[in-house]
Amino acid sequence: MAGLLENLTPAIPIAAVAAVMLRGASTRLTKGLKPGRIEWAIIFCLGYWVANYFWANQTLSNLFSFDFLRHDGAMLTSYTAFFFLLGWPLKPRHCRLFWLVFATVLAVLGFAGAAISFNLPHSGVFNLLHVVGYEEYVAGFGAGVSGGAGQVFFGWYAAHNTAGGVYAVMSVLLLALLQDPKLSLNQRTFRWILLACCLMGLGVTYSRGAYLAFMGGAAVVLPLRKLSRSLKSALLVGVPIVVLLTMNSQVMDRFDTLTDPYYQTSSGREYVWHLAEEDFLASPIVGIGFGRFNDDDQYSSGVKHLVYVVRRAKTVNNDEHAHNSYFHFLAEGGIIGLLVTMYVWLSSWKVLSFYAARLPRSKLLPLLNGAKGALMAAVVQAFTEHVLGRGSVLLVLGTLIGTTVATARLEPTGTRTEREPVRGLAPPGLSAMLGRPEGVEVG
Repeated sequence: MAGLLENLTPAIPIAAVAAVMLRGASTRLTKGLKPGRIEWAIIFCLGYWVANYFWANQTLSNLFSFDFLRHDGAMLTSYTAFFFLLGWPLKPRHCRLFWLVFATVLAVLGFAGAAISFNLPHSGVFNLLHVVGYEEYVAGFGAGVSGGAGQVFFGWYAAHNTAGGVYAVMSVLLLALLQDPKLSLNQRTFRWILLACCLMGLGVTYSRGAYLAFMGGAAVVLPLRKLSRSLKSALLVGVPIVVLLTMNSQVMDRFDTLTDPYYQTSSGREYVWHLAEEDFLASPIVGIGFGRFNDDDQYSSGVKHLVYVVRRAKTVNNDEHAHNSYFHFLAEGGIIGLLVTMYVWLSSWKVLSFYAARLPRSKLLPLLNGAKGALMAAVVQAFTEHVLGRGSVLLVLGTLIGTTVATARLEPTGTRTEREPVRGLAPPGLSAMLGRPEGVEVG
């Protein structure tokens, strides 16, 4: 949990990932767990990217270097952790408890960040948490951001967009957890408070991509057919949060810049998108090579506009990326790289849908629906950030899906039959006509 909560001190998430890998590996060995649909998708994905890395004539020492695994090659660590989390089943109540505790810590940090940003009375006490900072973002956001301090809320993460992605995922999950009809008044009130605080944190990250991500995830958790419930949610949570956020006009200014091509961050994204497009068009089948997007002095060989891979370059491992997961995958891995990577998330969606249909009365159902919404949020934010190929947001998403699916596999009707097509439960009328009890699955 500490590893998921922050990435400013790399030793903490590294230790957390190592513990997950050891625990997941030991569980698979002792219980004889075989890889499921998602695991095989991850294996193919990682295998392709490692092969692509060596095809681009990169060194083994760089592959295992801290700088590469921390930056350009972070997805190797994140997807590996996702694989082992799928072999770490919990009891349903423990799974729910874990995410409620995680949401509680994020809610406290989000409230603290909002209090500092709005310059509320006595908010200075929250400075001890170190959740607001980054003076260097002033040029990108304009003067006066975050109460005139020239700082933004980033929680315990390395960037405001990362914090925004994590808060978008958690806000969507809390929306799903609120759909549990068996909640007591106290439980429902507590989850509303958590959601309100996480939305505050999301708002003051000033991450436009995270705002859109939350909208996409919320549309999955609260579809149109449940418009009345969606309206209640908007009135109970959305209106107060909007009122608070509009006290700081910077949030609205960030929305205004979405379509402004001359705004600094917008023009910067267009520039790196163009670079990624050039790399993809030069080598559309397999890309220029995994980890080569940031490298300098590139020398490529092959058949241009077909297979044109970087063979020699000055290695540069840093945080720069294409600000779009799909463009980045196409640039470094070509069409094959994009397909094998997105197959991981398509498989995740299908498996989550499968168990949601098989376990309609399980206490895991809100988590299954929340994981689907969180996945949609990440897919949407991937249009503006490289969240599907980096670290923190991907680790949170992988942990949510991994723990939920691993737990669902142990439920009484959640047997390991993930390769079957998802079937719905028979409607009451059809069940009666077939002479089967209500809720029995039919082919």
